[in-house]
Formats: sequence, C-alpha cells, structure tokens
Amino acid sequence: MPSDDIPEVYAALDLGSNSFHLLIARFEQHKLIVIDTQKDMVRFAAGLDANNTLSDEAINRALDSLSKMAERLQGVPADHIRIVGTNTLRTASNANSFIEQAERILPAPINIISGTEEARLIYLGVANDFSPGGSRRLVVDIGGGSTEVVIGAQKPKLMESLDMGCVSFSRRYFPDGKLSESCFRKARNAAARELSPYIEAFRGQWDEAVGASGSIRTIGRIVRDNGFSESSAITAKSLLKLRDALLNFKRCDEVDIKGLSSERQSVLPGGLAILLALFDELDIDQMQTSEYAIREGIIHDLAGRLHHHDTRESTINHMVGQYHVDTAQAQRVCKLALRWLPEIKTDLKTDPHEAEYLLRWASALHEIGLAIAHGGYHKHGAYILNNADMPGFSRQEQARLAFLVLNHRRKPKTSEVPASFRPDWLLVALFRLACILHRRRQSRSIPAEVQVFAAGKKAITLSAPQRWLDENPLTRADLEEEQELIALAGVQLNVAPAN
Repeated sequence: MPSDDIPEVYAALDLGSNSFHLLIARFEQHKLIVIDTQKDMVRFAAGLDANNTLSDEAINRALDSLSKMAERLQGVPADHIRIVGTNTLRTASNANSFIEQAERILPAPINIISGTEEARLIYLGVANDFSPGGSRRLVVDIGGGSTEVVIGAQKPKLMESLDMGCVSFSRRYFPDGKLSESCFRKARNAAARELSPYIEAFRGQWDEAVGASGSIRTIGRIVRDNGFSESSAITAKSLLKLRDALLNFKRCDEVDIKGLSSERQSVLPGGLAILLALFDELDIDQMQTSEYAIREGIIHDLAGRLHHHDTRESTINHMVGQYHVDTAQAQRVCKLALRWLPEIKTDLKTDPHEAEYLLRWASALHEIGLAIAHGGYHKHGAYILNNADMPGFSRQEQARLAFLVLNHRRKPKTSEVPASFRPDWLLVALFRLACILHRRRQSRSIPAEVQVFAAGKKAITLSAPQRWLDENPLTRADLEEEQELIALAGVQLNVAPAN
C-alpha cells in the first residue's frame, strides 16, 4: 500500500454483467477512504442473444453509462485508473467492437479478466473488509453472468468461477419473469450441477462464509428487514422463507417485499436459486455479507502495482520456477532488449512503460515451451501464456505477452494476430534481435557499440562494428536471414557497420 504521506487517488470501474460500478478512493493510514461512487444497472448480460452477440440496445445502455463514468473520472491520473470487464465481455462475440467504442469515451483501457482473476480480486477486496487473522473464509460473489467461489485466509487458495449468474439464470429459468415452484427447482438443480465438480474440494475447508455481491447483499437486507433470519446473517431457513414469500406472486414485476428495490426484481429469483444451491451443497449454516467486493480489490491491487507489490511479477516468478526456465539466458536477453528500448520507444505503438514490462516478462518466459518439446517451443510457450491462469494479468496482457513469445523466432505469424490488439511489429523486431544476439547462450557481453535505432514505425537499424560482425559470422548469418523474415511482418531491418 502507498505510504501515509502520499494522498494518491485511485479509481476502479467494474463493467459487470448486471451493473457498472465506479469507485474512487484514497488510502489513509492504510485504510481505504471512499471519495465517490457511481452505479448503473446496465443489464449487460440481458443484451446477449443465442449467439452471444450483444444487442445494439445493450451496447447503447453501456455507452451511456460510461459517458457518465468518464465525467466522474476527470482529474484521476490515467495510470491510477483500472477498468475491468467480466463475464459478459468474456463471452460476447462482439466484445472487441464494444471495447473500441467504449475506449473512445474512457480515459484508460478496458481489461477483460478471467474468471479466476475476478475471483482473486473479489477475495482481495473482501479480505480488506475484515480484521486480519487466520480464519479460513469462503467468499461467494453472485454476479450477473458468473459466480465466483473462493477459499482463503490471508490469501486466496482455492478459486473457481462458475457459469451461472443472477441475470443469466433469471432469464433462463424464470422466462418472462414468471415465478413458480417448478422454476425454482429447475434453477436450483442447474446450479447444483454447475457446482458439483468442486464440492469435495471446497466442503469443510473454511470457518466462516461471506457474501460479497449485490445479489447477496440484497438477499441479506430482505431477510433482515422481514424477520426471516433471527440474526444479522443469512441462514438456510431464511432463504427458504424468502423463496416462499416470492412464490406468493406470479411474476417478478409484481413482487412487493420489504428491502427489495425495483431494479433488483427481475434478477432476484436467479440469484436466490444459486444461493440456495450453494447453501445446500456446501453445507453453509450462515453467511455474513460484505460491502467490499471486486472494486475494492482492484484498488488494492492497483496501489500495489504502483508501489512495488505487483502481483504480475509474482506470477512471472512462479512460472519461471514451474517451467524450469534458464534464468541466466533470460536475463541476458532482457538486459540487451531493455538497453535498446530507449532508442526506439518513441516509434512504438506500445506505451513505453508497457513495452518495458512486456520485454521483461517475455524475456523471462520466452523459453517456457521447452518444458513441452524443443520443436516449435515458441508455439508451446505462446499457448501456455494464452491459456494459463495468470494472477494479476488481464486477457489482453496475456495475449500481448503470448504474441511476443510466439514471434520471438522463426517466421513471424502475421496471420495469427489476436483481434484484441494491433500488433507492434517494431517491438517484436527488437525482441527478436535480442534473442538472435544471445542465441549462443554464452555469458558474453554485447559491445556497447552494437546499437539499435528506429527509422519510423516500419524500419529498424542494427549498427555494429565491422570487426565484431567479422568475428561473429554465425550471428551475421542469422541477421541476414532475419532481414528476410521480419520483412514478412512489414519491418525493414538494416544491418550497418558502425562508423
């Protein structure tokens, strides 16, 4: 966390499947102090059709909300803002089109995060709502399109993201807002099936249960306000009483019960059915609710990044050990790539700070594919990075990192560019050159006279003393081959003797 004498302001914007939430806060004495909040019930997941395409209506609702959020974000430094997209943007086939429109409005990029990363951030937020201690907590967050279930103490240990949410289940099992005992039974059984592969891993591994989402907080408020629970906690009996109370009505829009807002009417049945299944299958006796959730977790995580506690670095270090990376070779490549970066950074499409991160991470992990096979190891490495659970990373960050690793050798994969970003082939060219010059894997230093310069966004020059080129004929041959290879990606490589 930042030191007490730095009054820095942070902002987290959660583009959830049911609602968009903005939190602006600062730290005082290591405690989170809320400055401003904004919430819009966007019903994003309700805009998905059978082909997982977001409707124009849903996109327009979202963009209208983001216009208001962007106004609230004025004055917050861009690097102190983190915007995350969750289940709906993970699922939507036209997510990239929406993101392009949204990022023209917003002061910072949208990061689509995996379900397990969402679970990690939720737990981080909730953990900071309780006194430190050794208690094992089960944390549940029922979102609009997914449900995150986490067990941990000081840190999360078991994390799962399940494909069920209050919006998706309400639409699927309570069509047209109709309420019936049969609908509840089908929804509850579907939730139990989704949960079944994880029951044994989770059951009995926690001391207290905490609910963190808007759905669970709403249920908690209803059972308290209506006397369904004898304590401040949600109990199994109180959930059954709430279900019975809802069944007194035929439709969601007719439900009139203390503690329920009109904006939650249509999604309460799906959320309640999921929570009923969780209580039954995990043997939960009671559940407290927390006002903290993913937004608070995002801000704690973001503050850590800016103050030398970056979870991504821990993830990289873990993978280095897991895949038995040759760290000496990785450090050689990294040192050379970062030495050259200042000479080309103004011509990159990538932000210079991000380029530095990517080069360090790619250097550390460009050979992880060797753990699978030597042949095509760059492809194996890219597959791992695209598909692994990498705490702290967004999907876009993983894709950019995987792209560097995929293209650090052999023929550039110009036809395999992810739709989520524009390729920065100049950065790829720089990384390839660092790998080429250390191909012999010797602990030799590359002379300072061997330099790299950019000549616009499509040309790069490697300048080296003629004597050095003559003494390293294999490297010179590799560079000549590289001129032909990198040209396939539209980059001209010039190899020029230094004066």
